[in-house]
Amino acid sequence: MPTIYERKPEYWTRDLADRAFESAVMASLVELGWEFQDNTTSHDRPDLYLFRQARGERVRLALELKEKRQHYRDRWAELAGVPEAELLVVDEVALRKLVAWAPRAHLLFWDDTRPDRPYVLFSIIDLLCVPKVRVQRPITLNSPLLKAKWLLDRRHGLLLPDLKAVLTALDRYVAQDMWDDMRRLQAHGDFVGERVETL
Repeated sequence: MPTIYERKPEYWTRDLADRAFESAVMASLVELGWEFQDNTTSHDRPDLYLFRQARGERVRLALELKEKRQHYRDRWAELAGVPEAELLVVDEVALRKLVAWAPRAHLLFWDDTRPDRPYVLFSIIDLLCVPKVRVQRPITLNSPLLKAKWLLDRRHGLLLPDLKAVLTALDRYVAQDMWDDMRRLQAHGDFVGERVETL
């Protein structure tokens, strides 16, 4: 029987105090003159709303920020069927917050274990279509419950070297690539290790 993980109030306080990644993203937004709304202390909204002009109208993008600060346990890589160096783990609840903002919703990972290309960007359409493994583990918050996580392959996202490249990719996506993704008739993506049957 697995040990039940208990989320303690001080963990949330610690999480809120360590906002280096979020601060770096917001500093880049300020530097480029992007309008944004900081939701990083909200439980119910994506971390940031970004406001851009696309096709002659003002639009809002949702951006959820996640970090990989250290290597994951071998068991996670085994379950995912992905080499640990390519593995990213995200809480399902964080991804559900993006659904209301589709198709202009993105997940941005900062992978501190990969200094060559530490930023990995997924659109909500990517997240819908990529192969993934969903796992759950028991936790105790106010009562025992099961918490779900998605195990993702970083190679299925857009790998980027810096935040300027991330913001350029977001701008391009909302202006053009999103429309291509939504209208394309063929399957979305060519994913590493995926085996798809053709009827």
